[in-house]
Amino acid sequence: MAKHVADAAGIAQATWRGLHADELNGAASDAVLDAISDELGFPMFVKPANMGSSIGISKVDARSELRAAIDEALRYDEWLVFEEGVVGREIEVAVLGHTTSPRASVPGEIVPGADFYDFEDKYATGAAQLHIPASLSDDEATQVRELACLVFRAYRAEGLSRVDFFFESPGRGWLLNEINTIPGFTPISMYPQMWQASGLPYRALIDELVSLAIERHATVSRYRGA
Repeated sequence: MAKHVADAAGIAQATWRGLHADELNGAASDAVLDAISDELGFPMFVKPANMGSSIGISKVDARSELRAAIDEALRYDEWLVFEEGVVGREIEVAVLGHTTSPRASVPGEIVPGADFYDFEDKYATGAAQLHIPASLSDDEATQVRELACLVFRAYRAEGLSRVDFFFESPGRGWLLNEINTIPGFTPISMYPQMWQASGLPYRALIDELVSLAIERHATVSRYRGA
């Protein structure tokens, strides 16, 4: 669903295809996988459609590896996403506010310690490097902050979200990776760190989120007649 929203809003993202488990079984499945391979090329990523923390995601470098990647993803969801592998920087932006009035933090960058920013890299090895703020030109930083707010509005997000991008330069520029509407929120997580670097300390950030939640509740209650 998230991929469809981005497409409908005209937000650039990696080429992708979504398939149900039923389409990946039976006599026609090999033809389906051949078509996916031809369209997306290698490397590609196979992901469960509804999961987080990079669980169930596999990087696939050859057609012969697809079946194992599919089996892994199907452990977590019946719907799978196949996505082209993007060679680019991983840039994140923290967004705060209501759907109609979001504001964005300074961007941060993740340099994975492995082939991609997987579960082990996030929670076990800690090999990834975090750069806050990201090393971008003023124009690039402005572009990605504006784009993060556009994504926030397109998804009708509320309160907080972390919007993740790939940056191909040279290439296609900014490509949406995902919007995370419940980002990590420990003091060492990217979301609060990006706001800290933007001049909004952790405690003040929590206070603002509480205020936003109260305002949102009042708005919803007004329109629902509660």
